[in-house]
Amino acid sequence: MNFDALTKTLNQASTPTLIILFLVFSACIFANIRYYLTLQRAMSAVSPSLRPFHPALIWLALLPFVGVLWYMVYVVMLSLSLRKELARRALPGDGAIGIAVTTVIMLGLCLAPSIGLFFMLPALVMWVMHWMRMAVYSKLLSEPIYMLVD
Repeated sequence: MNFDALTKTLNQASTPTLIILFLVFSACIFANIRYYLTLQRAMSAVSPSLRPFHPALIWLALLPFVGVLWYMVYVVMLSLSLRKELARRALPGDGAIGIAVTTVIMLGLCLAPSIGLFFMLPALVMWVMHWMRMAVYSKLLSEPIYMLVD
């Protein structure tokens, strides 16, 4: 569908349809912002010596075209940093590297012209799983660890 066909379709759409489209688009933007905040918090929980990037650099993923590539790099590097931080603190976990790589692969397959639609649902599921794991690691690493001393 080209731009002219899209504008013609939107001009012919009814008001309730446009409202629903606006609400879905707004919900997607809101969810994406919450997700990026979670990633930023997770990277902030990693000690500065183990961080490959500043936590706020996740917001570069909002840039057109290069943002998708930056997101893919950031997610994998975040998982590797989390794995190092968890090992340093002797905490269980792998930094969700498997989920991060699978999410990146699914997103890459969504961008393929002829097969992209088939991978949208699996990519969405992996994205949600990644979000949940990052929230768990962020919470785990930001809580103070208390040790009992005899």
